[in-house]
Amino acid sequence: MATISNAVSAKALGDASNIREDLGNVIFNVSPFQTPFTSGIATSSVTNDNHEWLTDSFAAAINNNENVEAPASITATVDTRTRKTNNVQIAQKSVIVTQKAEFFDRAGVPGKEMAYQLVKVGKELQMDVESQVLSLHTEKRAGTSSDAGRSASFPSWILANQSVGGGAGAANSASTGSTGPTAGTNRTLTTAILDGVLDGIWENSGDFANLKIMASAAVVAKIRSEVDGMADNVNSDPATGEIYGRVAVYVSQFGPVAVVPNKHMPANTIYCVNMDTWGLGVAGGQKIHTTDIATQTSAEQKLLQCYYSLEARSEEANGGIYAITA
Repeated sequence: MATISNAVSAKALGDASNIREDLGNVIFNVSPFQTPFTSGIATSSVTNDNHEWLTDSFAAAINNNENVEAPASITATVDTRTRKTNNVQIAQKSVIVTQKAEFFDRAGVPGKEMAYQLVKVGKELQMDVESQVLSLHTEKRAGTSSDAGRSASFPSWILANQSVGGGAGAANSASTGSTGPTAGTNRTLTTAILDGVLDGIWENSGDFANLKIMASAAVVAKIRSEVDGMADNVNSDPATGEIYGRVAVYVSQFGPVAVVPNKHMPANTIYCVNMDTWGLGVAGGQKIHTTDIATQTSAEQKLLQCYYSLEARSEEANGGIYAITA
């Protein structure tokens, strides 16, 4: 049935652009904001471009430590601590908002546009840092007047426990932040590969209390399908039966290890991360510093920066598995 003739209809008004747009006053951000690694490790202070920290280790246990009473002489083994260094990297983003944009009635932004943009860009900056400290082939570099300083990333410190693919795959040769692994040709993940790295972590550190398996969603799916010993730790409310948490867990011979998906992980890569053994050194007492830039051509400008350096406090308690087919 047709509309009554000469009626003032919604369609007619719409065709004449006489109906206001239906735009909700809430902004929905569809991008996930997660930084599992840098949010889960300790924070320390950086006061120099060449950031340094000390590590130490116990002597290997012996099974014949037996001595006579009141020996005529004794000897001592001198064992010095190890100084490790990394460089400070500057990650930054800028925000520019014109005065005219602030004057207008903006949908979904009840306050200042600059305030909204600072929160959004601040989260983007934190995700940039997360992505960099986990990236492959990122060795440290001292900053100069022409070259930006660079903080060595996670795999540049891993030496004791690593597994690379075939072909040109080559393990990292030192735990100094100056070298890194060559991933090699992708291969299918097996229980033996994962257990081999976990066995090394136990032998070299004996610490599984805060160990996590971290990988991209695609590699986590491979861990679930290819590795024996996967289990689901499901938390629920017995009264209502409501499930409120579900964590994938790999049950190793040394205890359960949580599997944590991280969208900032390199492709085809697994890190076995002991969160207690890493630190993120930041300058100025906070992760993000905001600097006001002089207003130009009726536009407010701000610079957001993060001065940071990754600390590998015990690489032996961690591991890297590279070149996994996802």
